Amino acid sequence: MNTLMQSYQNNIIEQTLQNKGFLLLDEMFKNNSWYLIKNDMNWISYTKQGDETSFFEIKVGPSRIYVSIPVKNSTIQYKTSFDNYFNASEYVEQRFKDFIQPPL
Repeated sequence: MNTLMQSYQNNIIEQTLQNKGFLLLDEMFKNNSWYLIKNDMNWISYTKQGDETSFFEIKVGPSRIYVSIPVKNSTIQYKTSFDNYFNASEYVEQRFKDFIQPPL
């Protein structure tokens, strides 16, 4: 692996999440080899190397938290919103587990 690619991968792995309200989600994504592609206080997004068209995205607005999740085996994203961090986090966690679950 060349030095530039190694440096890039180390930077991805070592990023500290800006919005601490989603730390548990951050840990879950990283433990499953997903990485941050957007890391702002009001906008975070995760994807997996080799499958960059599938991503989970959270945007924090003034009164709503907007979530975008990939539809499995599709290029379509499903979007919804929540009025608090807890409900948004629970939803993303469950949809992520559904998404990575192998087919029966």
